[in-house]
Amino acid sequence: MINLRGMNRVVVVGGGTAGWFAALQLRQLFSPSVEVMVISAPEIPIVGVGEGGVLNLLSVLHDLNIDLKTFIDKTGSTLKLGFRYERWRNGKEDDYYYHLFPLPTPDFAWNEFGFNPYLSGLFNHGIDISRYMASYQFSEDRKPFHEVLQILLDGKNNFGASLHFDTFRVGQYLKEIALSRGIIHVEQRIHDFVLNPQTEYVTAIQLLDQKIQCDFVVDASGFSRLLIGKKYKSGWHSFADTLPMNRALPFHLQHQDKIELVTRATAMSSGWVWQIPLQERIGAGYVYHDQFITDEQAQQEVEQWLGVKISPAQPIAFEAGFYEKVWMKNVVAIGLASGFIEPLEATSIGQMLSQLQLMVSFIQENHGVISQQNIDFYNRQNSQYWQGICDFIRMHYDTGRKDTPFWQYMLTVPQSQSYQELKKCWEHRTPRDIDFVEHSMGGMSMFSAASWFAVGAGVGVIKPEATSAELYALSTEKKQKLAKYLQQIKQQLFL
Repeated sequence: MINLRGMNRVVVVGGGTAGWFAALQLRQLFSPSVEVMVISAPEIPIVGVGEGGVLNLLSVLHDLNIDLKTFIDKTGSTLKLGFRYERWRNGKEDDYYYHLFPLPTPDFAWNEFGFNPYLSGLFNHGIDISRYMASYQFSEDRKPFHEVLQILLDGKNNFGASLHFDTFRVGQYLKEIALSRGIIHVEQRIHDFVLNPQTEYVTAIQLLDQKIQCDFVVDASGFSRLLIGKKYKSGWHSFADTLPMNRALPFHLQHQDKIELVTRATAMSSGWVWQIPLQERIGAGYVYHDQFITDEQAQQEVEQWLGVKISPAQPIAFEAGFYEKVWMKNVVAIGLASGFIEPLEATSIGQMLSQLQLMVSFIQENHGVISQQNIDFYNRQNSQYWQGICDFIRMHYDTGRKDTPFWQYMLTVPQSQSYQELKKCWEHRTPRDIDFVEHSMGGMSMFSAASWFAVGAGVGVIKPEATSAELYALSTEKKQKLAKYLQQIKQQLFL
């Protein structure tokens, strides 16, 4: 059990995006009598190579009373409607599909025993299932981002959205808001953590010239992983066997045309390249497996593909995986300090925000007195959330492509038993939200059935014939309703 009643100070270790989001959540959670402090190493300005959120980002900004338009203006962010995947199936220029953020609007929230007849009907007729959202055409036409933003702000959208952003600028703006709300910032390197010899709780944080007492700690120390990783040595669960990508070469590009509204993910000989449009530039990077390409070869391949020279930043080495226990004693690790999966689908920020939201709900619903059973449950939910993300990312590589040694290798890389079982089911029906209950955290999955459907159809894992039985089972009246809708879509396609 941990009793947070009567606390004096809660400390967030780390002053990046995760750290400042955590501080703002904690400031909102606890009474003014509890001091919220962020301790971070001296800042080194970094020109970010772009990052993106998923659907929970805008809702968290709203819950924290952060105005969306002001946030975009202050951070140079752009609107993100989803992802465009290029050359993943056959490597050709016309090989692309979208995974756009869905929004269950009233006119589209049709559910028949778990499946959406509109999605199944579109797929059955060879139409991209993302076409039901205006964001599809917005993305194809590169509609001006401020026009789409206004549609979103007016609440007239039938699509979901998130943001592309520079993490350094976002961190700076969140810090500005945090300081205005009374959060204390100490900018010093941490020398050590003082543990209670009986309970092993962190009781103080030793800096170079002072000791900071604390009652509760959020470890947002990024890849440094100061507490859960290095101090408590939580067990590491590696995904390297199923997600073998282990290196990224970041670089910048200049806009050549209108700002795009999607993250581009383009398959290459030994991995893939992200392109994240910010207001001032495009953040980009090549994610690859170092057994198949060197850093120098990766740069050469990008330059040959783009037809321009790039000036890459220092390559980043990583291993996909997570810590099995992220809440230990009076410490909770979030974000990169808790685990990491490659940047495909931008799951890092989304995972961090989900962890924070679940932590806050556990503290609130327990009125500050949290049982060990609840802490164990939190860790189990965190684990199953990571497992779900792993399966979703693994599906992106399940394309059958085999034109290079890397893509031939990916045909041999194992798939989890849970993902293989889902694929068997999808031979006979389309994905349902019930498929992903065991991937949830706080009752929510990061990606809905519509997202799994979009990617599964895009890579060819799900076939049109999987829709036949469920569509046939519809009543005559409902079949007529679907036929009318499909006719409207087809008319729009041929206008």
